[in-house]
This record gives sequence, structure tokens and C-alpha cells, in this order.
Amino acid sequence: MQQLSIFDCPVTEKPSFHIHDKVKLLLVDESTNFEIFNYRRYYHDHLIGKIGTVTEVKGNTVTVLINGEVIQCEVCELEWIA
Repeated sequence: MQQLSIFDCPVTEKPSFHIHDKVKLLLVDESTNFEIFNYRRYYHDHLIGKIGTVTEVKGNTVTVLINGEVIQCEVCELEWIA
């Protein structure tokens, strides 16, 4: 049995994010991923729905700068804007 991290996220389609892309942080569905939902809701509630800039991409983990804060997200939490 393996321990899950808060960034374990089922990805059906792998979107391609690039550095300097504009993205919006979304709140994932609670039934899909309970850990990510609660983590974002309690620690980054003020950033949900805000637009940020991709600063780094490593596999399914994307580092985003939103309102002066740098956070790591999974691709399923982000919506590509431009």
C-alpha cells in the first residue's frame, strides 16, 4: 500500500503548459480529489479563481506565480487562459 500525497491527481488528458502561460487556479471537485480540494480551500482560498503566470513545469507539477505568491499545482487544478 502506498501513501498518497496532496498532489496525486487523476489526469485523463495531459494539457501542455509552458513558461509564461497565463492560467487560472480552479478548485477541483471534492469527490474527485479530496486532499487537493481541502488543501486549496484552507491554505489558498484567496487565490482560487485568480489568474497567474506559469514559472516552471515539471511533469504534472506546475509552479505558478499568483498575486505575488508562488505555489505548486497539478495540471488538473489549472485552466489555460493565454
